[in-house]
Amino acid sequence: MKKILLIITSLLMLSGCVNDDITDLRIYVKKTKASAKGKVSSIPEFKQSEPYTYTGDEVRDPFKPVVDVEVSSGVYNGPRPDENRLKEPLEDFSLDSLKMVGTLTQKEEDWILIKDPDGLLHRVAIGHYMGKNYGKVVSISEEEVTLVELVTDRREGWVERDASIALSE
Repeated sequence: MKKILLIITSLLMLSGCVNDDITDLRIYVKKTKASAKGKVSSIPEFKQSEPYTYTGDEVRDPFKPVVDVEVSSGVYNGPRPDENRLKEPLEDFSLDSLKMVGTLTQKEEDWILIKDPDGLLHRVAIGHYMGKNYGKVVSISEEEVTLVELVTDRREGWVERDASIALSE
C-alpha cells in the first residue's frame, strides 16, 4: 500500500513540473541568433623568431664533478670505520629519528637517555656509537650530545663530520 501511495505522489509532483509555455526560451534563442553574425576573427600572424645558437662550450659541464677526482696511488691512511667491532642497537636508526630525552649521573659517570623510534630508552655514554654513519659520542652535556660521524667522500675514503642531538622538550 505504501508503495502505491508513494508512486501516485511522485507522479502528481512530476505533473506539476510540466510547462508547455516555452516562449521565453524561443525569444532568447532569437536574440542570440540575431546578435551573432557568424564571423570568426582571423588567426593572428605567427612571427618567425631567429634560431638560437648555444654557446656554452666554454663553461663547465654540469654533469661532471666540480672537483677533479684524484686517483690515489698509495694506501689510504685516513679515518675509516672499525668493521670488526659489534654494532650497537642505536646504529640501526638515523640520527634524525633519535631523541635525547634526559641526562643521568650514575657512580660519577654521565649518561644521556636516548629514545629510539620504537619508544625504547637507551643509556648512552662517551665512546658509544649511534646513527647510521658510525657516529661516535665525543661529548655529553645537559642540553645536547655531540658525535663525530664517518661519511664516505665518494673517492674510496672517509671524512669526519660533526653531528649533535639536542635535548627534546
